Amino acid sequence: MSPVDPNARSLDEAKAQLLSLLQQQEEFTPALYRDLALYLQVLRDGLLHSVQQACFHLATQVVPERYNQLPPERRQTFQRRLQSLVKRSCSLLTVEQVMVLAAQQTRKQQRRQLQEQQKLLQSMLEGRDPAHSSPTEALSPSELAPAEQAPQSVNLSLDLPLTADLFDSGVPGLPPLTPPRHASEEEEASPEPAPPEGDLALLQSLFAMASETLNTASSVPENSEAEEEEEEQGDSGSPLELLSLEVTSSHLPKDPLLQVRWWAHFDRALRRRLRNLSHAINVEMMRVGLAQGLLPLNLLDAVLDGQVEALPAPANVLRIALPLSLNPAAPASAPSEVLTLLLRSADLEFEQPRLRTCRQRLEQRRRTLRTMAKRYRTWQRRVSALEAEQQWFQDSAPPQDPARDRI
Repeated sequence: MSPVDPNARSLDEAKAQLLSLLQQQEEFTPALYRDLALYLQVLRDGLLHSVQQACFHLATQVVPERYNQLPPERRQTFQRRLQSLVKRSCSLLTVEQVMVLAAQQTRKQQRRQLQEQQKLLQSMLEGRDPAHSSPTEALSPSELAPAEQAPQSVNLSLDLPLTADLFDSGVPGLPPLTPPRHASEEEEASPEPAPPEGDLALLQSLFAMASETLNTASSVPENSEAEEEEEEQGDSGSPLELLSLEVTSSHLPKDPLLQVRWWAHFDRALRRRLRNLSHAINVEMMRVGLAQGLLPLNLLDAVLDGQVEALPAPANVLRIALPLSLNPAAPASAPSEVLTLLLRSADLEFEQPRLRTCRQRLEQRRRTLRTMAKRYRTWQRRVSALEAEQQWFQDSAPPQDPARDRI
């Protein structure tokens, strides 16, 4: 006779606990989905007002003389354009559409990681050190061209947040940041002092050039990239892809652990939606001359990630300091900061009490979900350990002799 497994009853109890947690999760999921949908509905209702308030501050407090100089027709066109942008963005602020963007972001990240792994493997097969496989890889991120850097990457160093090449064309009061190559080039690159055309015009050209150079890789629409990836990948059905589809689907997964990850993807995609709308509005404000400059998308992401410190400013207005004041040769009237529009969930919730109430309810749901996920992980590990013990007892049982059992 084979030995009886002493943990058989414990295994049944652990599986019963897992089943009970999954049943609780099925009751919890519809309420969470309704709260997320309600949050987005309240966000859509108050988004236009928040955008108008931020644009009002930028137009009347930062550059009031420019807004006064605009003809009435252009001002009305600008207002209609704001409403059109917000309306188009509101159509994408649903749970389903937000998770579509989350799936696109996940596929792009996986493709980028796969490319990096292929480069690393190729370097190892060729017998080269991956850290110094080529002269360009040995350079610092600030010395690489913007096209050679990874998309959506942010270079945080002691250098300026923009590439040094932007300042080599003879900006008034700012010496070149890159060393001269030849003596003849140095003589040619030292033009006469440019006439002072105004600090705001300087900032416009500065950030417009930065936006063109730093966002070349991110100028491709996300929808077209997602379609190309789906055509290239096909229906491979690998475990990693199936897991990614489950945590980025428009429907909440049943597993509490996957549901926590699903919620993280949701928050990340919602932040991207608001950032894209902010950038589109900043482009419109720059077209009518109401913006000090167009900040690169990478810099906006760095602010949202907390990698770049922002100065105190009104809600949904980004105010960051410029390093121009560090140059002793810069004119005293040069602006030391720039203000632009950046929609953030915290600012939107601060302005809208209903949205803040929805956020408080969601945070309660999040704490409940994390507690359930923690318990589910504990019992899941317990089941795995008990199943391993059961397999051990079965494998270690002595072989039975049928003839001896008949005796």
